[in-house]
Formats: sequence, C-alpha cells, structure tokens
Amino acid sequence: MAEAIFWGAAALVVYVYAGYPCLIFLLARLRPRPVRKAPVLPTVSFIIAAYNEERVIAAKLENTFALDYPPERLEVMVVSDGSTDATEEIVRTRSAGRVKLLALPRQGKTLAQNQAVAVARGEIVVFSDATTVYQPASLRALVANFADPEVGCVTGTTIYGTERAAAVGEGRAAYWNYERFVRSQESRFCSVLGASGCVYALRRRLYTPLTADVISDVAQAIAAVAQGYRAVVEDEAVVHEPAESYTIREEVERRARVIARGLRLKFRLRGFFLRHPWFLLQVLSHRVLRWAVPFFLVLAFAANLFLLDRPEYLLLFLAQVALYGAAVLAYVLERRNVRLPGLVIPLYFCIVNLAPLLAVRALLRGEKQVTWETGRPGAG
Repeated sequence: MAEAIFWGAAALVVYVYAGYPCLIFLLARLRPRPVRKAPVLPTVSFIIAAYNEERVIAAKLENTFALDYPPERLEVMVVSDGSTDATEEIVRTRSAGRVKLLALPRQGKTLAQNQAVAVARGEIVVFSDATTVYQPASLRALVANFADPEVGCVTGTTIYGTERAAAVGEGRAAYWNYERFVRSQESRFCSVLGASGCVYALRRRLYTPLTADVISDVAQAIAAVAQGYRAVVEDEAVVHEPAESYTIREEVERRARVIARGLRLKFRLRGFFLRHPWFLLQVLSHRVLRWAVPFFLVLAFAANLFLLDRPEYLLLFLAQVALYGAAVLAYVLERRNVRLPGLVIPLYFCIVNLAPLLAVRALLRGEKQVTWETGRPGAG
C-alpha cells in the first residue's frame, strides 16, 4: 500500500511539472490554431491601475505616451484606488490633459477596473500596472491579434527583473520562464487560462463586471472564452516588471491569496469547464492539480517513511530531505542577506507549494482580501 501511494503521488507531481507541459506541447503541434493577425488600429483605452504609486507614476505616463500608437486612437486612463500619497496630484500635473484620472475610494483593483471600463471609450481596453514598462511596439503587437474575429482577449509576455532582487525575485523570474512556455503552448492549442494583470487586452464589449474577490485578469480571459472567443498569448508584446522587494513570507502570502481567489473562481465556473473538455484538461492539469502538489508531496514523503528498509527508497527519501533542506538553508541565509544561487530554485519550489496549503486554510476560514499592496517601499 505504501509503495502504491508513493508512486501514485510521485507520478502526479511529475505529470504536473513535466508531463503536462510535454502533453500540451504535443497537442499544440498536432492541433494548432494560429491567430490571423493584421496591423489593425482600433481605438484603445489604456487603463493603469494605481495605489500609492508616487515613485513610479510619472515614469509610467512617459512610457505610455512613448507607445508606437496613434495618439488620436489612444485613450489613457489612470484609476487610483484610494491612493493616499501624491499619485493623483502627479497625474494631474504631468498629464497635460492627455490622461483621464479616476480618483476612487479604496475598494480593490477589480472594482476600480470595473468603473474604469464603464467610462472607457475604446473598442479595446488594455490593462497595465503602474510599474510595468512597455516596449514601444508592445501595444501594436497586442491589438494585431484582434484582426482575428475569434480572439477576445490577448495577454503579453512579462519579463521580471532580477537585478538587486531578493531570492524571491530571482525565484519568481525563473518560475515565469517555465510558466511562459506552458502558456504559450496552451495559446497555440486552445486558449490560456488567464492573462498577466500588467499586460492584457480585451474587446470592451466582452468585459464582464466582477465582484471584488475575483482576480480580474484570470476571470476576464475565461469570460472571453465562455462567450465563444479565444484568449491568446502574444509573445511580441513584451513588458518588463522590476524586481519587487517581497520577503519570503510576503511572497507565500501573496501567492496564497491569488490561489484562494483562483479556487473560488474555478468552483463558480465548474459548469462551463465541464462543457468544454479541452479547457477542462487545461484547468485540471495546469491549475487544480498544480495547487494539489503539496498534498501529493506530503503523501509521497509519508509513504516513503514506511519503505526505508529498501535501499532505493532510502535514496529517494534522502533526495527529498536534501530538497527541503536546501530550501531551509536558503531561507536562513536569505534572512542574513547571504545568497547561494543554486538554492534559489529549491526555495521557490517550496514557496510555490506552501502557498496552496495556506490558500485552502483561508478558504476553510472564509477569509477574503479584495485590496492589494505592492512590494515597493513607500507604496502601500
């Protein structure tokens, strides 16, 4: 029994991290759905969500004005979610009448975006964070996908900075390199399961007003698919996000909040997933089973304890101990501002797999968080 549990749990972990990426890669080759792009220029509402972003908002506006897109077809909007610093004043003084400012009470990013879209005029709405640096051609690359009438949502490619980053930042950058590959294959095969909140575009008529506890970038992509459209990745729409100063604890808590909200959304949309088998495969493999990995890891570790009398299982047990030991060592060293590059991956692997446990605990307790904080000093 212990042997069956061990190999069953281990097989699920391997499937999540290696088997599914290989499967979706093959499906994308066997059943590709290329997007019919063209250099179209629809009217665009570029919505920047901001909460206490006085350190970066001026640079963000300059970056937005520098986009290679006709100014007469680009509406720039800043939606301030109850900022208490100089964010709103900077927008008023630096925008030269080119920016529509929505100064709202603190209510959370999702509700703030709801109100912004309600007054937006563009055929396409593009969502960005205040810290996100767009390459000049990124906006054109995004909207070129809307020449295909089957496309409803497009997300770009985010490059996370690692310079002067804590181990958390380096780990997240490595994780997203892996995640980008998976999302790219899903896009070629069918649709992605969610967008990157700092760079995605949507046909405005497809926008679905959401409740405060829902992650808008994930929900809007799925909502577009539910309305009969595709959600795709545009590899040429490259943006850059600076390394943020999250501590290990803050990163675990951040991921736990995202997962908890994601689980609520998946449960609410279970009927839709059951009606779309291919999308269900993606949701189960890329989301649900991945969030269940920590439970599989615990099962494998516990079952392994009953098999230590056999040399091969002793080696497997020691390998697990080495993995978790490396993560603990990385954690201890990070607290002392010492970093060994080889320990970043074990550390972030454990961060990724601790977060679902906290997410499940939060769901069982009925906890919800609708507002957001940034990882930058002075922001929030």
